[in-house]
Amino acid sequence: MKVRVGTADGLFALDGASEPEATGHSVTALSRDWAIFDGETVVYETDDGWRQAMTVRSPEQSLGIHGALLARFDDAIVGWGASLTRVFKQKRFEPIPGFETVAGRDDWHAVGSRQPYVRSLAATAGGVLLANVHVGGIPRSTDDGATWQPTIDVDADVHQVRAHPDRPELVLAAAAIGLCRSDDAGATWSVHTDGLHASYCRAVATAGDMMFVSASTGPFADEAAIYRRPVDGDGPLERCTDGLPDWQPHNIDTGCLDTDGSRVAFGGADGVVYISEDAGRTWRVLADGLPPVSAVAIDPT
Repeated sequence: MKVRVGTADGLFALDGASEPEATGHSVTALSRDWAIFDGETVVYETDDGWRQAMTVRSPEQSLGIHGALLARFDDAIVGWGASLTRVFKQKRFEPIPGFETVAGRDDWHAVGSRQPYVRSLAATAGGVLLANVHVGGIPRSTDDGATWQPTIDVDADVHQVRAHPDRPELVLAAAAIGLCRSDDAGATWSVHTDGLHASYCRAVATAGDMMFVSASTGPFADEAAIYRRPVDGDGPLERCTDGLPDWQPHNIDTGCLDTDGSRVAFGGADGVVYISEDAGRTWRVLADGLPPVSAVAIDPT
């Protein structure tokens, strides 16, 4: 088992030691064997290292701090600002025009000086595509991106959407209003805050019979935590504490929390990566002293 960690200064493989896989790049996003470097270059892994698939340098299309990336087979779906593009390993790309006409798009709005942008992407086990727009809700497609329909309220302020890898009906989202759950593949949503010390959620992960979410008191919080609950449980979310500090001094951000079932890992701006090998019951430090962490992905191979 290897944990890949994208940082503000390089990509690291954590497998008993912190080994750099790529240096001299900030890593915006990770998804299986794909990544985004420097907010503008989409790359994929080969036997010889990371190879460029596509680069964009137009400021209005900048991927910004959070690149949206969804790896599939020989292609990936990438968020370019408020647009989507299919990128292929053969250095070919195709825009996804249906996303440009989703109903309610005129209601998307910026945060501060930033324009609305696709912050995260997910695909259910049944093939439904979901695009989390910040701030613009979660448009949904049941026809591989040809057409899209709006779902959750725009002002829910969603920060990440994640589909369960084995249960096609189950999708979770981390939003400013709490942990959002869908049991119909993202068509409708319910909001859960019971057990959280605050409702502002930034990262979410689900696998096996457990789900995890990060919560804090706001976008610039110094009091954040990871919570867990059985997927089919109806009790409050439980804060993970054993082996962790009382509070994380920063948000656990979009893409910085991952699980493959029993193993869970997360990292943050302080360059510390934690791991649990018993579904979040107990934790230990996997690495520290890294540059600020921007993406975490567990590689089971």
